Amino acid sequence: MKVLGTLIRVFIERDAMDKTIKFYEMLYQTTCMERAYYEGLNLELAIVDKAVIIAGDAESRKLFESARATLLVDSIQETMYELQQRGAVCLTKPKRTPGSWIMLMQHPDGLIAEYVERVS
Repeated sequence: MKVLGTLIRVFIERDAMDKTIKFYEMLYQTTCMERAYYEGLNLELAIVDKAVIIAGDAESRKLFESARATLLVDSIQETMYELQQRGAVCLTKPKRTPGSWIMLMQHPDGLIAEYVERVS
């Protein structure tokens, strides 16, 4: 399983930060590049590859919550299997569309993402 491209925003409670970072490190097969607390916003941010993880209470996150994601992957079946092994839930089974396979997964942190494998 390999993610080929994405930029997502993940919103969580602060106490879920370490677990969430570990999940995205597994997903992207890399380590957290940056982690910082922004006192003026009462938010903690971490960057793992192209995922920006934003942690704080609901009121602090409210202004920033609006984005969801589409992730391009090399194998939809392998992705589904690997994510389910890591606690993700498949919301829609892989479905063939013109030029791709698609599915919706819910990550352990609650993010709902569309996964896409492009095919010829």
